[in-house]
Amino acid sequence: MSNDLHEANRLSWNAATVAHNSHKGDQAAFFRAGGSTLYPEEIELLGDMTGLDLLHLQCNSGQDSLSLARLGARVTGVDISDEAIAFATRLSEESGIAARFERADLFQWFDGARASGRRFDRVFASYGTICWLSDLGIWARGIADVLRPGGRFAFIEFHPFAMVFGPSWQLHYDYAPREPVAETGVGDYVADSGAGLAAAGYQQGVVGFTNPHPSFEFNWGIADVIQALIDAGLRVERLTEYPYSNGWVGFEGMRDLGGRRMAPPATMPSLPLMYAIAASKPGSEAGGRAVASAAPMTIRPWRPEEGDRLLAIWLAASRIGHPFLGEARLVEQQQVVRDTYLPMADNWVAEIDGKVVGFIGLIESFIGGLFVDPDIRGSGIGRALVEDAAARLGQLEVSVYADNQAAVDFYRRRGFVETARKETDDEGLPFAVIDMVRNA
Repeated sequence: MSNDLHEANRLSWNAATVAHNSHKGDQAAFFRAGGSTLYPEEIELLGDMTGLDLLHLQCNSGQDSLSLARLGARVTGVDISDEAIAFATRLSEESGIAARFERADLFQWFDGARASGRRFDRVFASYGTICWLSDLGIWARGIADVLRPGGRFAFIEFHPFAMVFGPSWQLHYDYAPREPVAETGVGDYVADSGAGLAAAGYQQGVVGFTNPHPSFEFNWGIADVIQALIDAGLRVERLTEYPYSNGWVGFEGMRDLGGRRMAPPATMPSLPLMYAIAASKPGSEAGGRAVASAAPMTIRPWRPEEGDRLLAIWLAASRIGHPFLGEARLVEQQQVVRDTYLPMADNWVAEIDGKVVGFIGLIESFIGGLFVDPDIRGSGIGRALVEDAAARLGQLEVSVYADNQAAVDFYRRRGFVETARKETDDEGLPFAVIDMVRNA
């Protein structure tokens, strides 16, 4: 029965994908110009991907896959839709960003990958994926089987609680129903979301799309997902809920909080619209990267010969915090950091087991930059660097991109308060900047 429903969904997705891409303009030109469709939440979950093998499950038309490849990963994308994989393959060729795309029902793909011994350092899935899968146990075991020991699974999805509502926020559906939900077909949610899901700029494209093929959804609760991953032998390391959805305008009256983060109307209470999970396969860390441990941390002034290490941390962390700037601009800024900011700043590094894992650059009491190796982010390194600076300097100031919500929240938790907001950054680009201060 489930195979028949998966096949129905394949036909429905083939039809909808044509409509979806009709609204997204010249996507190859967007990527050639350095564009990315990723959000900070996804990049933070994945960590530094440079030189790693990454499997992108249910990759759709490959836009996120190519964005991940641009960050240094060797990407394989898998999707059930013939139309999506054909589009992704063309987009890879026309954009000049290398990635591999394979058309298959995911469960069958896992069987083939298992038989041929394929392995990956990272597995990634995002936004509207598991609702098309009839069995989470097969899904989770497949992920565990293709991950290398120490590999990481990063998952971000729309919150199942939000799925109890109809378009007008009326209670309509059961939470995580046990039976598949029959729908009239995959709709044109890109048209409904406008610029929210068209990073290159929204175009009208197909008007009044009606899908000729019905579809069937399998709505899973968070407990279903977590338990499936645990049963598959993965170690769940993180569960985060977000009171907004990235890009998707799924209900009436949604408002943009900035950075294409869509929230319920201001008249409604806050509720979770998205969640993220990070899980790992027990074993050695993929790629030989350092892992946070109980080893003591040393904070000390930097040494000029450590410049290359600091620049590598800067770029990896900036890709997570500032993806909206685009890869080309980040690479340009890295040269400015090397030639101008590192020499002029008072730089202090955090060192664990003889390896620099983060640094803070100070210009008197102003934090010009705070960057931590993404692979051990969340281990208290940034907090330690800030507290060390505060102990030496007293009052601290910082300017943060408003779209880097994780950084804004980090500084607020450290006692910083907003003092001003500018609508452009120091280069005059249209990215809002928040000035903050923490008094001694």
